[in-house]
Order: sequence, then structure tokens, then C-alpha cells
Amino acid sequence: MTIRRLPFLSGLGCSLVALAAAPGLVRSTPIDATRAEAGDWSGRRPVLRPAAPAEVRAAAVPQGGTAADWRMLGPYGGDVADVAASPTTPGLVLAGIAPTNGAATGGTLYRSTDGTATWSRVPALAGRNVYDVEFGSGSNIYLATDAGVWSSADGGATWVQRNLGIGPNQQVFDVALDPGNASVVWAGVADAQGNQGANVVRSSDGGATWTDVTPPHAPMSCNAIAVDPAHPDTVVATFGGAIGGGEVWVSQDGGASWTNRSAGLPNRTIRAATFAGSRLLVGGGQLFGSSYVGLYGSDDLGATWTRMDDAGWPLPVVTSIAVDPADAQTILVATDGAGVNRSTDGGATWQTGIGGTQQVSAQSLRFAPGSSSELLLGASSLGVYRSLDAGSGFAAASVGISEFNLFAIDTSPTDANQLAVAFQSDNAGGILTSSDGGATWTPASAPPTRYSTVRYAPDGTLYALSTGPSTIAPEGLYRREVDGSWTSLGPDQGPNFESELYAISFSADDPDLILLGGGDFGGAGWAMTVWRSDDAGQSWDKRYAGADFNKVMDLQIVPGSAGARIVGSYDGSDAAQAGGAVHSTDGGLTWDLALNGLPSFARMPRLCASAANPGEVYLSMYDSWSTGAIYRSSDGGDSWSSTGWSGNPVRDIACDQDDAQSLYIALEGADRVQRSSDQGATFVSFSTGLDGGGMPAELALSKTGAPQLYYAGSQGGFITAREGGVDDRIFADGFD
Repeated sequence: MTIRRLPFLSGLGCSLVALAAAPGLVRSTPIDATRAEAGDWSGRRPVLRPAAPAEVRAAAVPQGGTAADWRMLGPYGGDVADVAASPTTPGLVLAGIAPTNGAATGGTLYRSTDGTATWSRVPALAGRNVYDVEFGSGSNIYLATDAGVWSSADGGATWVQRNLGIGPNQQVFDVALDPGNASVVWAGVADAQGNQGANVVRSSDGGATWTDVTPPHAPMSCNAIAVDPAHPDTVVATFGGAIGGGEVWVSQDGGASWTNRSAGLPNRTIRAATFAGSRLLVGGGQLFGSSYVGLYGSDDLGATWTRMDDAGWPLPVVTSIAVDPADAQTILVATDGAGVNRSTDGGATWQTGIGGTQQVSAQSLRFAPGSSSELLLGASSLGVYRSLDAGSGFAAASVGISEFNLFAIDTSPTDANQLAVAFQSDNAGGILTSSDGGATWTPASAPPTRYSTVRYAPDGTLYALSTGPSTIAPEGLYRREVDGSWTSLGPDQGPNFESELYAISFSADDPDLILLGGGDFGGAGWAMTVWRSDDAGQSWDKRYAGADFNKVMDLQIVPGSAGARIVGSYDGSDAAQAGGAVHSTDGGLTWDLALNGLPSFARMPRLCASAANPGEVYLSMYDSWSTGAIYRSSDGGDSWSSTGWSGNPVRDIACDQDDAQSLYIALEGADRVQRSSDQGATFVSFSTGLDGGGMPAELALSKTGAPQLYYAGSQGGFITAREGGVDDRIFADGFD
């Protein structure tokens, strides 16, 4: 078992050159696993915001389902694009969720009425990516979403979708309000890959009708709009492409005319704008291709610009700017991947990564209305943070936000209470661990890169695979040491991002043997690969290099073979065989294709094997983009045959280690987990209580203690007993 989402273009049919030349590229494909993005030479991915929530395939729930009682395991969090507090209703806070990196269930809105202590979903915005939240006068609220502007006149109790009148492409990234006229609303619109030319629209009647007031330029997504509080007819609009290019335009007559104020700024995406007294501040950039911008200020409305960030900034990629309402010299800046930076002298000097945010991928930052001490921070993956001391310390404030997009989950074979999960956003991520069965979670001290999988070795040592970016830390295998630190083990093929790895396998017979699966990248080539270490990761041999643009996604040492037989599954788009299997009969020293009996379309295959049935291996797959299938090998991968089952596409498969007849699968669709008691011939529902699980990523089985089944998906982790009911000791501390 391993991750379900592949962060690479299937077959790289779109070259890096072509990708870099595609301004305004927006991801809209509902099958996230086949549309992940290629990276630059550091392994950074372009930030492509989906144009609409992906469809979730509905499915009839099989009748006669076995007992299951899934309970939430956590952790709390989600990709929070913006979080804002009401200026009129004490305790009311809204957080907009806009998933990054292929979460196929779309976003939503969360509401807190107790000042971020607890949160609950807003049903009206289910499936909507919410990029911006703006509180107006009284009980009025406006949202920027992937389906236009939504508004509420009753503090968020009910919502109305506002038609912008600009055609079908109405993805809105920002909303701005006129502080002097509650009826005037501005919206920044995405360019929909150049198909939407109305990128700035204005309403003078609270959103009932809209006028296109876009500056005279080629279509480009409007990322931010700022209205000068002292002169509300003065408006600044910032623009940027998904891959490159950016502009700043200024209007002093409410959008009737515009002046291009881009001269003096990098020609890169500008993501944030605000006023600090009479000074205009803009910032932007993105991690992909080191397309940095940083922070700029202007005292003449953009006629001239001064760079305000300095060499001490770890990453000059600005996502949001907050200015102390009582002191325009106090400026705080959210950065993508390096937390919050603060200046108290108007930008002359800076403190970076304040309040413990050094590893936070910050996406939004605001002072609470009328406060110089309370701050709200929205982050990728980790949700909401709150500070009560102007940023000197931030504390997690995400309890109830169940949108954590997990990529992997595993359990320790030596301690049933030890769990680990891996997560990632476009260019950041991490590992969380629990020592109390999921009651509480702690961020690991591993580098804040993307992690594709986590695995416990037979002795209980925790390992994880980083898939970059290499500018943060080398890609490859990491091991947690006894003191909690993490050691990079490689393999290291060069100074850039050369190894894209997804699978780890440990030998129960040889504690020094480790196998890794994935593919080469960039300067190392594009071959799918298997790496082998016989000295616990001190050195590595590339034992297999297969077809280009395919990736080994899973590895399984066949029980009963004394470590000799190993099967790997691979995904790709090779013309002769779109996905399949490879195998070794000599402990991973040599490898061959193992396609006998498999269909030519065997995409996203996953493996499992049960110690209860030595020699037998199961492989799940997509045998078309709309159906899944399961194949079985009784000879260690020499040949395969279908179990006869067909259903929704399968995201993962798990073999019960105590029962040779029992299999579990995680699927796309409403019925996310099913169980077989006849070796995969038939399956019945095993999903009770899993309604909030989101798109599945991985299943894991307990290896010691009570027989548990774990689920990781785009809305967090869940647990159930494999035979129905839940071991209540897991929830003794009440994490549900």
C-alpha cells in the first residue's frame, strides 16, 4: 500500500517547456491522480488552483454490508486559503478551504462562533473552493469561490450565489469592499487559461449586478484587489499567471480608467496588496522555478517602487500582508513555506518565521478587527493558527476543521499506539505522529517537504519518503532517530531533484535490507526505478531502470519466500502497457516485467499480500478510468488472474494478515471502503461512519494489539475494528 495521488504529469505528454509557456493554466480535471504537475529541477510544482470542485463518483452501496463503525482519528486541519473575524459579532470567524495538490473532494467553508475554539462546516458551501472571506457592514459577508461570489446578509446563516454576468468561467480569487460605501464590491476573477477576459468586476448594489472594469490588458488572473481606505475611488488590482508573469494596475476613478504600475516590479505573479497608511504594499512570487517577488512598497501609488524584503528572508514568496491598524510601521507578511515575517520599523528590519511559524506554508494573515495584538493565520494543510501577542507566538486553532489532505498512514509493529501520517501541499508538507493511538498529534521535526509515504520498519523505526522540493531538503528516504531528529539517507543522484520515490519495503528476514520504488527525474533521466540498500540505507544501488515516464508505486516482499520474491506495481502511460507489475526472484538484485495475465490498461495499481496465505499477492487497479479490478497471483507475480470483481476505481487494497480470505479496498465514490471474505471475488460495504472521509489515499492495518483498520483520505484519518465496533481505548482522550 502506498500513496494514491501521483505528483507528475502522466507520461509527461506536456513538456516542461510547454508547461512553462502556458500562462493562466488552471487545473480542472476531476481525476487528480492523472493530472499532477511536473516540477522544475528543484522538484517544485506550479501552484495550479482548480477551476471547479472535482466530481466525486457516486456509487450504489452494496447490500448485505458487514459491520463497521468508523470513527475520526484526526488530525485536524486543511488547506485554509483565508480566515477572517467579524467586526460586529463577537466570536464569529470564517475559514475558507481551497485544497491544493489534488484533493478531489473540493473545498468548503468553516464557521466558528467561539473565536476559533471549535469549528463546523457550512453545508451551503460544500464542494466549493473558498479563496477569500470579507466581512462587510452589519451582518453582510462576501466570499470569493470557484463559482463566483457568494454573499450572506445574516452573518453566515444563509448564503446566496451571485452571478457575475461574465459567462461560465467565474472563478474568483479575491473580494474587496469599499470601506465608505457598503454597496460597492470588487471581485478579482481567474483568466481560465486565457478564456476569461473579465478579470476585474465591480458591483454598486451589493452584488446584485456587476460591471466589467478590467484594465486594458490580455487576460490574466486577478489575485488581489486593495481599496484605499482614505480615498475609496483609488483601487489597486494585482495579476499573475499560474506559471509566470505579473502586473499591478491602479485606478483613481473607481475602475473607469487604469494606469499600469508594473514598471520596477519583477514580471512575476503578484499575489497580495494592501495600504499601510499612504504607502502601497504589494507582494508575490511562487516557489515553482524560484519565481520570487518578495515585498515592495510605493509612496506614490506605484509610480516608483522600493524593495522591502531583505536577504534574511528564507523564501521571498508573499501570500498575504497585514498592517497593524494602530501603527502603519508594523507590517507582518505571510510567506509560502517559511511562515510569518514581521517588521516594526516600516520594513527597515525584519524578524523571520516569528511565533514558531518557520515551517508553516502561510496563505493568509489578518489582524482581528480593531486589534493590534490578535492575528489569524491560514495555512496549507495545517489549518488555522491564532496569535494573541502580535505574532510572537502562534497556537493551532483548527479543532473541528476536518479537511486534512493525508497522503499516507502507517502503524508501528511494536506499539499499537504509535501512528504516523504524511501530508503535502504543492511545495510543502510534513509528517505528524501520535503516541496515544490518535488522541493527539505532534508535528515531526523532519524537513517541511512533500512526503509521499511513511512506514515503520519491523523494529519500530519510522521512515518517510520526501519528494522535494530539494531546495528545502534533499529528496529521498528519511529515518527518525531515537532523539526525534531525522536523518537523510538518500539515494542522492545530484544537487537537484533527480529521484521521485513513492514506495518503501523492509525485509522481515534481513533488518539491513531496504527497497525503494519510484522513478528518475530531470537530469537523472525519466526511468522507473527500484533502489536497494543492504546496509540500512548507508549506500544504495539502482537495481532496476525501466520504461521512461513510469513510476514504481508499491513494493511487496512476498510472505513465505524468505525475502527472495518481491513484486512491484507501476503506473504510467507507456503505449504498450499502461501500468502493471515487475518482480524479482533474487531479493531485489534483478527485476523483470511481470505482466502475464494483466490487462494492458492497469493504471494506479496497488499491492498487498497476507502472511496467512504465503505466496499469494493481490493487485488492485483502474482497468479503465471509470472502473476498477483486482488481480491475484499465486506464484509471486509470475502470472496473474482476475478475481472476477469489478466496481469503482480502487485507490488502495489491504490484506488481512490473520485471515487469508479477507481483503479491504478503498474506492472512489460514496461507498469508500468495502470488504471481501472470499479472496476478492465479491465485496460488501464496510463504510459505516465514513461519510466525511473524503477521497481515499491509503488503508493500513494494525500490526499489533487489537485488529484495527485505518483510513487516510482528503478529510483526515479514520479508524475501525476489522471485525466491527471500535476499541474504545483508542479514544480514551476523546479525539472524535
